[in-house]
Amino acid sequence: MKGTSVLNPHKPFLCVVQATIVSADRTGATITSHAMPAAPFGSPAWQLPTVAAYLNRLHRTGDHPRPEDFTAHLEARARTAVPSPARPYPHAPLHDSSVTCLIDVALTPATSMGWPGVSLVLHQMEPGRCGFTRTETFRGCHAALVHTENEITAEHQRLASRARECRTGGVRELRDLAGATVTWMRQLTQASRADLVMARAAAVRTEIRR
Repeated sequence: MKGTSVLNPHKPFLCVVQATIVSADRTGATITSHAMPAAPFGSPAWQLPTVAAYLNRLHRTGDHPRPEDFTAHLEARARTAVPSPARPYPHAPLHDSSVTCLIDVALTPATSMGWPGVSLVLHQMEPGRCGFTRTETFRGCHAALVHTENEITAEHQRLASRARECRTGGVRELRDLAGATVTWMRQLTQASRADLVMARAAAVRTEIRR
């Protein structure tokens, strides 16, 4: 982001989105990393939909992923109701004790169905001597989208339960925002699933004709 200083890696706690983007001709790859404070929206539930929105954009436009486009996507969402990581992060997140959430995604050029190739690794770290680290890996665009839907669905359920106990407007607004995101993600995963079924059917037909 122009005019934005690099985050101090020693100021706890951070959520980092790191993308490795393979060039359209598959001759090279570029890594771009951005960070934001982990509280209150620096979690997989809120930030995976940001990545999903970029995947959906590529599917709509037919473009291949590019690092400058991914960065612009994050920067454009930095001042929305749910901000995204937008400040440059030039450090090694796995060796930074202030990073409690790392969304590490690798994107390759689009397939015949228009979805980019995706490999997603989630690292969630709890700092401290007795902290824990949880790592989850998802391969394929559809698998990444399904997990994103699961994460925001769980967050919506948590907020719905909290809203019943705490009737403040802020909690209800977050619940409704999460609910709207769940609805959108379901539509996205359904579209991805339909394309996946079509691609598999086409592959079967090709094999039969051989």
